[in-house]
Amino acid sequence: MTMDENLAWKIIYIAAIFSLIIMVVAYLFISPSQSPYFTDEKTDKIAEFKDARLAGRKTGRKVWELTVKEGWTSKNHEINYLYDVSHGQIFMDEQLVVAELSAPFAKAYRRTDMIEVYGRPEGRTEGKSLLHARLDLRKISTQRQGLSEWARITADYLKYLPQHKATELSGSVQLHKKDSSIYSDKIRIDHEQRVAEIHDNISIRRQDGRMTCDKLRYYGPDEKLVADNHIDLNVTETKLKTRMRADHATFYSDMNRDMVLVGNVEAVQGKKLAIGDNGIYSQPSGRLLLNGNVKAVFEKAAAVLKDSTVKQLRNKEATRILKEKTVLTSDSLIIFTRSGNAQADGHVLVTQQTREAKADQAVYDDNTELLTLSGNVYLKKMDEWVSARQVVISVKDETFGAVGSVEAEFKL
Repeated sequence: MTMDENLAWKIIYIAAIFSLIIMVVAYLFISPSQSPYFTDEKTDKIAEFKDARLAGRKTGRKVWELTVKEGWTSKNHEINYLYDVSHGQIFMDEQLVVAELSAPFAKAYRRTDMIEVYGRPEGRTEGKSLLHARLDLRKISTQRQGLSEWARITADYLKYLPQHKATELSGSVQLHKKDSSIYSDKIRIDHEQRVAEIHDNISIRRQDGRMTCDKLRYYGPDEKLVADNHIDLNVTETKLKTRMRADHATFYSDMNRDMVLVGNVEAVQGKKLAIGDNGIYSQPSGRLLLNGNVKAVFEKAAAVLKDSTVKQLRNKEATRILKEKTVLTSDSLIIFTRSGNAQADGHVLVTQQTREAKADQAVYDDNTELLTLSGNVYLKKMDEWVSARQVVISVKDETFGAVGSVEAEFKL
């Protein structure tokens, strides 16, 4: 090999090495791993886009439509990675069911048409959720009205399942509708039936107070809510607090409609505690009506009601434990949530220590702590029942006073 040939080969080697160096440098500069939006596992992108309006379709029908600041599509076209989503819409059978959707990050799947939306930027788990939307949970009669009738929602995560015509929400879910707000960890919405199944750490905020329960179902067409297990409603009216507990409750977004309480109903208000099989709470009239095996305890102003008192009321064999209290039984009992007064009707029986009186009706005045019995009034004296026009029982002073007795007026 001549000197000229050696020189030529050297030039070729140097050029090849230089080319490799250029390729390595170019790769480092254009590699998607340098972008904060593209991690190593996502380098299989086939297309990138910015400031785009995207839509997903199934058999010609629009499933979703979103505005995104930027995003990319995987090589197999299976997943669209979308960033800074806004003005999002989700459709069921070409009918809008989710509107005004916005979030930092979302994924749209081609094969299933499923869409996942995240309340925080990709890879982050901390910070306030920025996922917001409006859901169609309206009455059927308001279908053509504006979005103001739709429920406003916030959550950490949203997943739309077109095959099931459902949306799942999880993580610090908030659902706001009219005068009520629902907070929970999970909500599943059936768009076809307009029914929301609500689970885990449920709290309902109303104008008159707050409720908690184990399970909750919201029926959009009727704007009805059905709560189950460990119902606990705390109502505050004119600074007076009333606590109601039950096994089940049915109520409405419209607070002008009654709330029905069923099973082991309890009510605690100041110095009063009452139980019954069922109850009806009316916010407009400010009263709770208890029915079925009604029993109530009236304490002195200085006394403190305890949960054990409820168990004693339900235990027929614990009557003697309550002898030191003023105990009332009746067919029904109304507790007024604004005044603190109460009214018992039907087979009223009041006991206080060793004294007993019965009548058709009893009215309790919370200010004076007096129970006034009227209508077929009888007071037990020794072993006999003595008729009286009226019996006034002082919870505070622990006295019975009979007025208009057949024999005479007397006080025990």
